[in-house]
Amino acid sequence: MRKNVQLMFLGMSAEETDPIIRLLRASRLAPRGHLVSTEQEFLDALSERSWDAILFTTDQSGFSGKNAMHHLRRLDKDIPLIQLVPNSDSHYLLQGLKNNIQAVVPLEEKELLILAIRRELENLEARRKLRQTESALSDAEKQYESLLESSTHAIACCDGDTILFANQSMASLLGFESPETLIGTSLGLCFSQNHKEELQEQLQRMPAENLRSASLQLTAVRADETEFDTNLALRPARYNNSACIQVTLSAERKEEVLQDKLDLVSGLYNLEHFNSELDETLQRALEGGADCNLLYISLDNYLEIRSDIGIEGCDQVVRDISTLLKKHVNKAHLLARPEEDSFAVVYHDPNPDKAYNLARKLCKAISGNISESGSTTIQTTSSIGVATISDNTPTRKVILERARSAADSIRAENQRGNGVKLYEPSESNTDDSTDQVFMLEDAIQQNNLKLLFQPIVALNSQNVTDHHYETFLRLLGESGEEISPNDFLDTLDQADISIKVDRWVIKETMLNMQREFRRKQRNRVFINLSSRTLRDRKTLLWLAELLRKAGLPANYLVFQISETDASSYLKHAKLFADSLRKLHCQICIKHFGSSINSELVLKQINPDYVKLDGSYIQELNEAGADNKDVMKLLHMLKVQKKVTIAPLVEGTRVMGTLWKAGVDFVQGNYLQSPKDAMDYDFFDS
Repeated sequence: MRKNVQLMFLGMSAEETDPIIRLLRASRLAPRGHLVSTEQEFLDALSERSWDAILFTTDQSGFSGKNAMHHLRRLDKDIPLIQLVPNSDSHYLLQGLKNNIQAVVPLEEKELLILAIRRELENLEARRKLRQTESALSDAEKQYESLLESSTHAIACCDGDTILFANQSMASLLGFESPETLIGTSLGLCFSQNHKEELQEQLQRMPAENLRSASLQLTAVRADETEFDTNLALRPARYNNSACIQVTLSAERKEEVLQDKLDLVSGLYNLEHFNSELDETLQRALEGGADCNLLYISLDNYLEIRSDIGIEGCDQVVRDISTLLKKHVNKAHLLARPEEDSFAVVYHDPNPDKAYNLARKLCKAISGNISESGSTTIQTTSSIGVATISDNTPTRKVILERARSAADSIRAENQRGNGVKLYEPSESNTDDSTDQVFMLEDAIQQNNLKLLFQPIVALNSQNVTDHHYETFLRLLGESGEEISPNDFLDTLDQADISIKVDRWVIKETMLNMQREFRRKQRNRVFINLSSRTLRDRKTLLWLAELLRKAGLPANYLVFQISETDASSYLKHAKLFADSLRKLHCQICIKHFGSSINSELVLKQINPDYVKLDGSYIQELNEAGADNKDVMKLLHMLKVQKKVTIAPLVEGTRVMGTLWKAGVDFVQGNYLQSPKDAMDYDFFDS
């Protein structure tokens, strides 16, 4: 699924906007452009939807970027402004920065433009998420305060030694009628004289040393001056929008509390406590200066041991390895058994080399361990993944997945495990276009390309007798795996190899259609064309000859042209479309509604089919409601009696909306993902 991007262009022409939309589409985005030329159009557009970026050039005669900036400030709108300048003259860059424009990019620097737009989109998304998080935090704090009041646990919130809040459970435990009696008093007054100093010291240490939790066993004093032993748990919290310390009193014995945190077989901390401690570790790391490492220890042949000698033998192995880990891992670090066949160490040292060396030592010790269950001797090995926890680490789920994937990759590499690997984030390398060209040249020569087919299904099948499919290209890797075009077509349109690829697809599609026709299956197939092919007159002559030899009815071939390509090369696209009609082929415009020239393209090309841009359907999928932009487009197409197709249909809830709106065909993985054969059951009966 591409990321939908709503772009507003100020006073720009189609010749300026279409290359930008095409570049963004090639970089796995789903851009939708909207042109405004006047102040009123700009204000109307702002009120219609949420925009992701505004692009404008320097030579504007009417509404300018400076005017846009004024209105954005006045309306408190957070939309990045990107200015496109003729060249990299420092004057333009300096002037843009002075005007608080987020990015100033020379027009000829296409790659820089993509990077700038992506950066601003990522920054905008981060700001939006921050605002959502702040709102969620406010709601959570309100709910937290409500839960504190109704909790059966005795809880108070303190600023230093002063009680800011106490719930009814706390008041009852200490023998007071109402919690209001405690508010504003010293927490120390609730404990015996012997323990006041210990309590004061711990309350001071919590913020000073950034501690996430602490526990004490103290003697509490009730209102009638009787005493009782209690466990005191401290943790940082927020109350009434201010930082504080939450105090929880419990009459349970410390040993009983600890027992609830332990795994019964290993004697190490259980999953619940491990998750809680790891969350606190991540929180400390986010605040800076508390980097550490996570070791995920996965037993390589645990399932085989359980299959051979049963769960008792497994338990013995777990007990022995737990004892071994306790010997090698200092008590300052957290040892846990989060899963049946794995252990974990939260290693409180920022140096990944130290963590790696410890992991190697543990790996060697585990491989040398011999356990005995009855008369059976058991030996196992382990794969250990090491992941660094820092102020850039996301959630607990992600850090666990990183460490686990590093451990799994050891077994994937040598099939037996018994090793250590440090997780390293994969770098996003941009493939060189020359390498892509050579790769595809070789793939065509070696026939290492294949076609997949996805059905296009009629929503109302009464007037439809033929079956419809779209072709998708896949490159076959060295091991026969299928490689999506997303991984090798980013820069393909810049090279003539795209014409060769298009011709290979057309020829192979027609061979498949011939086989289907011999089976009495009359399938109409949609074939995608690149912009290079649109500008190549020789392809039309080649296609005419191919059709003559194939003996297929040409109207069963539907050639798909991207609206952005058609808009950018309108003269070539119109000529190509007119020539296809003379050959009796049909035409489909895809990504319709993504450029600023949708209606002009529709008029000039006059296609047989119109496929909406997938971003519209994604919005319907996500929102589950009617979208006025979709309805507006569909109404225009219906007036012009165009056959419409909705792609990227991923669920049932959008189908009803599309049917009511009069969409003729739907396509998407909900119906069927692309497959090797044209064998979809269209329920013709």
